[in-house]
Amino acid sequence: MSANPEQAEDSPPPSRPPNPPAPSAPTPTGPNVAVVPIGSTGNNSPGLPPGFMVPPGPPPRPNIGSMLFMTAFFFFMSGGNNVPPPVVVGPDGEFVPRLTELDLAGRFVDEYNGFRNGTGNWTEPPPPEVLPSTLIPPLYDHPPTPHGFFTNISGFYRDARLHPLSLVQSPSSSSSAIHSHFFDNLPHPIPNLNHTGTWNETQSKELRGDFPWSSLTKWEMNLKERYPESNASLHDPDDVHSTHDWTWVKGVASLSDGDENSVEYNFYGLHHIPKGTYRMFGLPDGKRVDIRNIPRLWADDERLANLTRAIVAAELERELKAQQNSLYLVDVRQDDETITSCPLLVHLSVPPLPSETTQKEIELYDAETHNPTGLRVSLPHPVNYWEGVGLGGVIVADQCGWAFGLEGGTGIKIDEFWDRSINYATFATVAQLLVLCLLVRQMERTRTPSTLAKVSLWTIVMMGVMDSWIFSAHVVVGIMSDNRTSLPLLVPGFLCLCSAIVFGPRYAVLLHRIQAPERVPAPTPTVLPVPVTQTNAGTASQTDDGPASPVTTAQPSLTARMRVGSLLSTYPRLRVLILIAIVFVLFQFAFLPSVVPFFLFVMYSFWAPQIWRNARRGSTRALDKSFIIGTAVGRLALPLYAFGYKDNVFFLENDHWVYGLIVWQWVQIMFMFAQERFGPAFFLPKSFAPAESYNYHPLLPPSDPENPTKDEEKVCSICMEEVDTRPGPTGEVLLGMNPRRGYALAPCHHLFHTNCLSQWLAIKTICPLCKRSLPPL
Repeated sequence: MSANPEQAEDSPPPSRPPNPPAPSAPTPTGPNVAVVPIGSTGNNSPGLPPGFMVPPGPPPRPNIGSMLFMTAFFFFMSGGNNVPPPVVVGPDGEFVPRLTELDLAGRFVDEYNGFRNGTGNWTEPPPPEVLPSTLIPPLYDHPPTPHGFFTNISGFYRDARLHPLSLVQSPSSSSSAIHSHFFDNLPHPIPNLNHTGTWNETQSKELRGDFPWSSLTKWEMNLKERYPESNASLHDPDDVHSTHDWTWVKGVASLSDGDENSVEYNFYGLHHIPKGTYRMFGLPDGKRVDIRNIPRLWADDERLANLTRAIVAAELERELKAQQNSLYLVDVRQDDETITSCPLLVHLSVPPLPSETTQKEIELYDAETHNPTGLRVSLPHPVNYWEGVGLGGVIVADQCGWAFGLEGGTGIKIDEFWDRSINYATFATVAQLLVLCLLVRQMERTRTPSTLAKVSLWTIVMMGVMDSWIFSAHVVVGIMSDNRTSLPLLVPGFLCLCSAIVFGPRYAVLLHRIQAPERVPAPTPTVLPVPVTQTNAGTASQTDDGPASPVTTAQPSLTARMRVGSLLSTYPRLRVLILIAIVFVLFQFAFLPSVVPFFLFVMYSFWAPQIWRNARRGSTRALDKSFIIGTAVGRLALPLYAFGYKDNVFFLENDHWVYGLIVWQWVQIMFMFAQERFGPAFFLPKSFAPAESYNYHPLLPPSDPENPTKDEEKVCSICMEEVDTRPGPTGEVLLGMNPRRGYALAPCHHLFHTNCLSQWLAIKTICPLCKRSLPPL
């Protein structure tokens, strides 16, 4: 059949057979299914048959990063979502307006400026009844001198003596007889506050509280000086008293009776350089010090009082600017309840410069100490302000009826203190580096299971706990101090971190794995009950020749110790949690002054577990002698510095118990060395001593001249040197210090040097000749 091409072009294409109808499906109603209308192929699904339902793609996932960014943006732009309420709950439960540090600083500035301008309602407190400057003895009342005074005593002042004086009793009373003669040479009588009409005994008792003011004998303080905040009103060219003659003083002082009673005060004041005097106002720590009370201390000189008011106003504005530039609004904290609330007025006098010392020499030495360039070696050390007559002064608690004379004491300048701190950091770094190197060396020497089995796990754990304690102390001080000693203090802390976190735990885990089989209790044998044959009592009787009646043995019950051990072995994480809890609890009390000696004696007993393990296992030479002695020296360095060195940077007093720590370490070390000489369990009674182990040092009979021993029998098979087996004197034999300790005779009757065999057994526990298993040496 022929095809016509023209007909083929004009004729339509042959139709395909229709598809069988699809089964009807329920019309979808869900949101995730799209229905394409009949007669349309859909925009997104070309070529699909009409009426075909196309499920749409998954919705786009939200961008989490964008959401977080927008949330953070609106949070910081809105100042946070924790909008401070306009009112807060007061200490008595009442609602009071919220007061921030910014509001308080602004109020102080406004009140004080109004007081100075005469337009405000705030008034300055009246002058004190007794000014401290009126009680200064002639010895510390230095007249102005062209040679000048010490200009800066920033630093620490320690061990000053206090001389209490009651201002409400006459000097001839019995209660004042115990006082010294500090106030004897005053040019005027000592004032008595009882004779004034403003004295309030009830208020005085409330302020004094229960603190024993009459027994105070010791004064310590830390001071920091800087030039006051600049103020245009202070720079009067016609005023001879410029701000260059003043420094702003901030300090902390501690008053104590030398025992347990002490109180700390915060001070603010001014140093008048031309007269060498410090006048400060202070309140107990926990109470806000209002610096607007400082000008009251110059009530005897109105011109200086006005100048101090201008300085105080500038300092108030400085505080206001600091609060305005702060990112956070801090609420005003209520004053804490303190043991006493007596305000103190302080007057200190520094001595004039010696005639052979100039102010330029002191300034040059101080500048070189602050920024060392190597020139200080050639500079003479100037005289310190506490030498000679020294620092003296008077502290007055006028509202509590007490005054105190102050004298003596030693100081240390702030730059010299930083130098001492760096020297301590170097000393601690050397000590901790020695401990760390010896620990790594000991780990390298005990790598085999036979040597690891001798080392006590608890000795290493106690060392790790001690290193953690030292690490936390150095790191916390280094971070919180934020000065040039911060980085040096972090170095010994890092070395302690390596010992406590890296090498110590690694060594402890290795010991735990090797010694784990020792702690697994042997399984308790259980006796199965034997069936008992029941017989009639009347027809069967047991004779002596007959079989014995079977006896059923009850399974023994587990003790409490075995239950705890089984629980800890079943849940190993529980042991870790218990150990962490114990360390955490110890750290809470470890820094208390009364607990430190006991805690140190416990922590420095780390050789005791090793002594006990040697005695129970009958082993010696578990630790290298250099490791024992070097570790003891390195770990004793820090407590000896803190409690045995007078000029330590911690300002701790020397305590004789620290030398007991040395004796305790020496006793433990001598015990371990004695175990090598007299046997591991020489100090234990026979009931506690371990089973008798093999004696590697028997008394060998002397050689018989008629039947001499062959030479090769007295040659060490390890070093191929001759072994000396001659017995020593009787006294040395009884003490175990004779040459028998120099040789070792194995159970296979092979002779070696003791040191050679000890090094061999550290690697292999078999005889080097016959390969027989050898017991511990």
